[in-house]
Amino acid sequence: MDPLLDEKFILTISGVLPEYFHKTLLITAEREAYGPSKNEGLCYENCTCVGFVGDINGKMYLAMDGYTKLKLLPKIAKSFQVDPTSQAHSTSIMMEFANQIAGKLISEMKLGRYEIDIESPDNLNHKLVPISKEKYRQYILIFNLKERRGEQYLGRLYLVLLLEKF
Repeated sequence: MDPLLDEKFILTISGVLPEYFHKTLLITAEREAYGPSKNEGLCYENCTCVGFVGDINGKMYLAMDGYTKLKLLPKIAKSFQVDPTSQAHSTSIMMEFANQIAGKLISEMKLGRYEIDIESPDNLNHKLVPISKEKYRQYILIFNLKERRGEQYLGRLYLVLLLEKF
């Protein structure tokens, strides 16, 4: 058991997510806040869950409100070279986006000699998701999103990280 495991995850995602936004979407993701959370559940307009299993078991929820999704979706679709106007496409685009961020996080953790695999993403838009405080340690990271060039505010991104207790 690594006593600094949680901190490693927090620091890794705090570096991976802004870098991914910067390289892929030309968007600045500034971490506004982070820390442990004791929420008993979550519900967002747009929410994707990506689980991971192996040496460390847990889940990553990438969530945002409708305003943020409307601002990000065209930029994400452009980076994937997909038409964002179809409702069916918008959900799969957001799920793949969360999957890629989780993949980057897990790749970085594998460099630290952790054997971890990611699971398929789940769409949890507008769903109330209970969180077991007995089973998971919970952390929330909040990022402010801005366009690099115009400094236009694009909204907030919420990343909820659950790590299974030992």
